[in-house]
Amino acid sequence: MDMMTSSMSKDEDSKPITLNLTISAGLNKFKISRINAVSMALGISTKDVKKDKIDQIISRLTAELDEVIDKLPPESGEALKLVMDEGGWVKYNKLSNEYGEENDSYFWETEPPTSTVGILRLHALLFVGKAGIAGRMYKVVVVPKDIRKGLEELFKGG
Repeated sequence: MDMMTSSMSKDEDSKPITLNLTISAGLNKFKISRINAVSMALGISTKDVKKDKIDQIISRLTAELDEVIDKLPPESGEALKLVMDEGGWVKYNKLSNEYGEENDSYFWETEPPTSTVGILRLHALLFVGKAGIAGRMYKVVVVPKDIRKGLEELFKGG
């Protein structure tokens, strides 16, 4: 990843995030090119306007969560389970130490992520940002609260 795209990724990952983030709130912070990439990863048309694509992404993740999870590489599923086992969010370093750094392109639409964490982000199953924890700002990864219950059920059954 070159310096410009690395800088763009750092800017994206430094945006404030809440630990109880919804899919909608996470996606609304994305540029249209990232919304298109998420749409393509989930088999959703990229022709609609941003709001309609976000509604379709939310619908796919809430109604067909098991199918989305089944299509993930095993290591991405394990990483998602780790975050869920910690209550739906963890400090970014905990996940990257376990599953490797994201060295993915900023331009997901033309170069989809291939890292373990990047694949989860591409499917809108994880969002990254900075959150205040115990008086300090930390880079964190958050599973949207609107799919946590569904994930708990899936991981219990699996």
